[in-house]
Amino acid sequence: MTPAFRRLPTLCLFAGLAAFARADEVQQLPAMSVTGSAGIQSLLPSSVAPATGADPSSGLADTARYTAGFSINDAGARGFGQTMTLRGLGNTPYFSDASAPIYLDDIPLVSAFTFPTALYDFTQVTINRGPDSGTRFGQAGDAGVIQLTSAPIATGTTGRLSLAAGDYNFWSAGASVQSATADGRSDVTASIGAGGRDGYITNTTLDTDVDSRDAVAGRLKWRYRPVDGTELSLHVLGQRTRDGAQALVPLGGPYHEVDRTKEGESDSDFAAAAFTLTRKLAEGTISSTTSYSSFDLAPYNNRLVVFGGFDFDSAVSQSQYTFAEELRYHTDTWSGGFYYAHARTRGDTDRVFGGFPVELSGFTNDADTLALFGRANFSPAAGWVVTPGVRVEYVTKDFTRTETIPTSQVYNRDDAWLGFLPSLTVTRRFDATTDLSFTLGGGFKPGGYSAFTGRADLTQFDPQRNWGGEVAYSASPKGLNFTYTARAYAYWVSGYQIERSFAVPAASTDEYLVVNADRARLLGLELESVWHPVGNLNVTLAVSLTQSTLTDFTDPFTGASYSDNQVPFAPAGNGALLVEYRPATGLFAGAGVTWTGTTYYDEQETEMFGQRSYALLEAHAGYAFARGEVRVFGRNLTDEEYYSSITPGVGHATPGAPLTWGASLDLHW
Repeated sequence: MTPAFRRLPTLCLFAGLAAFARADEVQQLPAMSVTGSAGIQSLLPSSVAPATGADPSSGLADTARYTAGFSINDAGARGFGQTMTLRGLGNTPYFSDASAPIYLDDIPLVSAFTFPTALYDFTQVTINRGPDSGTRFGQAGDAGVIQLTSAPIATGTTGRLSLAAGDYNFWSAGASVQSATADGRSDVTASIGAGGRDGYITNTTLDTDVDSRDAVAGRLKWRYRPVDGTELSLHVLGQRTRDGAQALVPLGGPYHEVDRTKEGESDSDFAAAAFTLTRKLAEGTISSTTSYSSFDLAPYNNRLVVFGGFDFDSAVSQSQYTFAEELRYHTDTWSGGFYYAHARTRGDTDRVFGGFPVELSGFTNDADTLALFGRANFSPAAGWVVTPGVRVEYVTKDFTRTETIPTSQVYNRDDAWLGFLPSLTVTRRFDATTDLSFTLGGGFKPGGYSAFTGRADLTQFDPQRNWGGEVAYSASPKGLNFTYTARAYAYWVSGYQIERSFAVPAASTDEYLVVNADRARLLGLELESVWHPVGNLNVTLAVSLTQSTLTDFTDPFTGASYSDNQVPFAPAGNGALLVEYRPATGLFAGAGVTWTGTTYYDEQETEMFGQRSYALLEAHAGYAFARGEVRVFGRNLTDEEYYSSITPGVGHATPGAPLTWGASLDLHW
């Protein structure tokens, strides 16, 4: 990358500051709002916060169970090896970019594995579906963008205290304070939380729990308005986790027992900071956000018993440091922006099979992303809104891999990819409660490199591109206390990125890499509804059906065709039905069921590496008073046995959480 290109974010920041300096003083900034894909806001706070008393390591996995079209295959190591899919588009477990990157307020996270699984005190999760989300966000993927948003701050001082405990020695505690000056010039939010539990898996040889979880997290956000129309914001957060081994058990054996002579650990640290300067001009609002985030996984190690009873020891360290600059400008009729990010990912791998070293390697991957994005709204006639948009994204990556075992070699790769992504949304607003929208657009996810292969000719994989559309209908029929949104979508994908784990000829059994399927097709239906049949009774439904198909894929190693097979890691659908009686104060109760469709973890649709559809039942009850609530809860009440993720290459899987129960207390003032 040229020095001039690396200086672009600094020049952009200075240009933004100059614009602020020339701006006329106006009134205090209004709150910004962003609608969902196709111009229609999701009814469920795609926005469901995780249930009180959730496992402190579960993170977004709980939210995914309640959100149509969104799924997380949780491999049990706090993001490492985890896949997130939205409408059948996702990341591979280790080396491809996220199809739906995450924003923590104004902080973009580049890779799926860098997501801190504790949700801090963020109060809303918004799933922006569709590749046209790239016309509104600097960091974007080919499936959409996920936002975690903190609560708005009122004048004065407020606070919150939460405590929870349950079986498996589960515990969690959190406290937050918000304070704003009477004149509205400044406010601050501070929060801290911690939690842990014993493992769900028992090592019968060592007579110990395997997968214990412990974490502590904190967040601080300060905003200052020196003059009307100008706001400065500083946001800092961090998380420290000290966990037991990754939750992995042999396929075909007991779900919550292992028999091995050694256990591991998986520790990680996350930190991020952002500084935002916002200025309201005469015609619109401009903002500049400079952010930095870091993720360190070290050490991660585990022992598995594989391949006829041999011990397989794996020790991995991985880190990512990201600098990002995002400049946005928006008015009532159009918005646009500039984005630059530099991310450096490093890793080291030490693997031993049957007492003999089989791999000792390390890698460095530098990625630079530059994007220009924007969209506009036109109203050609009453009740009609036309929204064209465009995103241009340019990504360069430089990769170096150094190997000592099994051979001594160093190889380098560098590539660049360009995405030109127009979009068009047409919305017909029939009345204040009924909308119909059509969206067409394209998505782009850059290529990259696989660091777990010693073959230089196999390390690089190509970008993933998709084109397609969505139709969405939202209505609130008068007098029925019923609101719903229905969507249908179709995407055609080229270069679909698939992870291969040791599924190659015997001469190349050290391979763990990403390859491209020539073509894939994604079709789906989504329905979200909220119904208030009487009084304080609420019924919430979210359901999706997805047909994710590899329409053209030939195994690059064996020549076998896997065309017409289901895309790996993407379930055939998901759903949730929640019923709750919830008055403002007094007794409350609720129950729900979530469903996850059949998921295959390899492109061959191997039965051993597939998880059949399953449903989970949960319930809660409690008492609400003016300043808080107390509740009891139970999860997976039928003690369903299932895998939340499968790792085909080593014949192991991560079991889902068993039946758990607990109680919580929440106070606010």
